[in-house]
Amino acid sequence: MKLNEQGVLIIEEDDIHDMYFFLVHDGLTFKDSFEIGLERHKIELYPGSVSAIVPPQAMPEDYGYPEEDLPRIVEGIYSAVREYDPGFGVW
Repeated sequence: MKLNEQGVLIIEEDDIHDMYFFLVHDGLTFKDSFEIGLERHKIELYPGSVSAIVPPQAMPEDYGYPEEDLPRIVEGIYSAVREYDPGFGVW
């Protein structure tokens, strides 16, 4: 996971794996596990810091996670970002 200078939050396959791992092993929601990922990557979000989110186009193949869970994971990410920036994604 990285936040570039243009405010694009790039979510990588390893981030999805970590989020799923926390769900399965610790019972954390995708939103809560995303926040752990932010801390781990030392990314601080604030209003206006994220201009776009780029998630992976598919679930990581190496782990066997259900493809149908990807939209739920992406929604968890958007939900967490909106807590830091309530105006994110509002047009």
